[in-house]
Amino acid sequence: MLQNTKFYKHALEAQKVQMPEPLPPNYIDNLHEIFFEQIFERIDYLSDQVRMARAYPQFLPQILKMWQKRWHYRIVGPNTAFLGLLDIEDYVFFMEQMADRFTELHVHEDGVGAFAEFYDYITHLCDINITRFPSVESCVLGGNPTTMVDEDIRDLAAMLPNLKRLTSCMNLSGLYMRGFKKLEQLVFKSMYHSVPLDSRWMQEICLGMTQLRVLDITDSFDSSVRLHDIKLPNLEVLKINLSSVECMLSQVLQLPKLRKLAIRFDDSRQLHADQETIFQQIIVAKSESISRIALNNEVVQLPARWQNSLLLELPKLRALVCENWYHDVFFLDRQHIPCHQMQVLSFSGWEVVREYQLLEMVAECPQLTQLALNAYHSNTDKLQKLLSLRHYERNPKMLQVFSDVMWTHLSPDEYLHWQRGNKYVQVTCDGTDYEYQEDGFEFDFV
Repeated sequence: MLQNTKFYKHALEAQKVQMPEPLPPNYIDNLHEIFFEQIFERIDYLSDQVRMARAYPQFLPQILKMWQKRWHYRIVGPNTAFLGLLDIEDYVFFMEQMADRFTELHVHEDGVGAFAEFYDYITHLCDINITRFPSVESCVLGGNPTTMVDEDIRDLAAMLPNLKRLTSCMNLSGLYMRGFKKLEQLVFKSMYHSVPLDSRWMQEICLGMTQLRVLDITDSFDSSVRLHDIKLPNLEVLKINLSSVECMLSQVLQLPKLRKLAIRFDDSRQLHADQETIFQQIIVAKSESISRIALNNEVVQLPARWQNSLLLELPKLRALVCENWYHDVFFLDRQHIPCHQMQVLSFSGWEVVREYQLLEMVAECPQLTQLALNAYHSNTDKLQKLLSLRHYERNPKMLQVFSDVMWTHLSPDEYLHWQRGNKYVQVTCDGTDYEYQEDGFEFDFV
């Protein structure tokens, strides 16, 4: 037992290695790095950049940071255009340095068929040891649908075990999709008919891929997928064909985290009565949580009567994005729309809306922040009247007016003025907030 604790304390402290004082910053080295980065950023071609990186290894950390900032340099694939410009030694160098910094894999064009060969080539080329790309979480499969087979998905799952997002429009049945254990987003559109999506594998996805947050299995024509059950506790977005979802709609509506449901109608089916039934079934089941409705009435062809009984029963409704209405009274009868709470209105495809009706509607919507207009209303006169209306009401909320043709009706100076210069009304040609299911309808839930 230690008797003289003070002595031992001083002895132990004396044994500690004294750390040297921090050196003053080396301003010369910092200047060298700044000058090098300025020079390097002016080099346009990757081949020249790689050769410079090989010639000046002391600047490689800075170079890797600059490469990582460039999105297209973080994409890898068998036919990535900029990689094809490198000779073999520069190619190997770039792959070795960037293997753990790639974030996306793109497989498309004629390189799709040689996917496995490309993987093997990169793995063994000049003893390069790349067994996987650890930071790649997104993959895009596109191009010629006849050059990829289901077995390529099996190889992809072995190569990218951490994949979270997969987008494919290839001719795949869905076999081997279970190999992705961490997948959160699957956009699996079947655009060709020779190998349609297989109901067995799609059902397996709907029951087993519990990490999925986004699932899009819409067929561009007629879906052959028939599903009867879905258990995806984390699913937030579901896009699917009517023929695929109609037998399990009740299960879909019970998904605990569902925020968006988009339903597309198959081209060959003219089931207007069923369409109305499906539409109303969703509204009745989710009436307390529907925040947005988007649809094309030319496809859905709902009768004019439905708004009388349903719109008043949607307490959370904030957005209506609508196209091609057949009925003059649809949404124009203000008693059938919760104007006091509306934030988004879109009539961008309806030529029937009269000016006085439009202005009355806007005046009844004090919370309105986004308004989409068609070509008929896309002019400075209408913008001035909207501005006067908002100014007269002293409405503090900015009204963003969207029109995809507004820029053709305004001079550059006028467009710039309406885009930035007004307190109450601004113009945009970005239709992101007004996208809708052109071949069916969409619901957003709170």
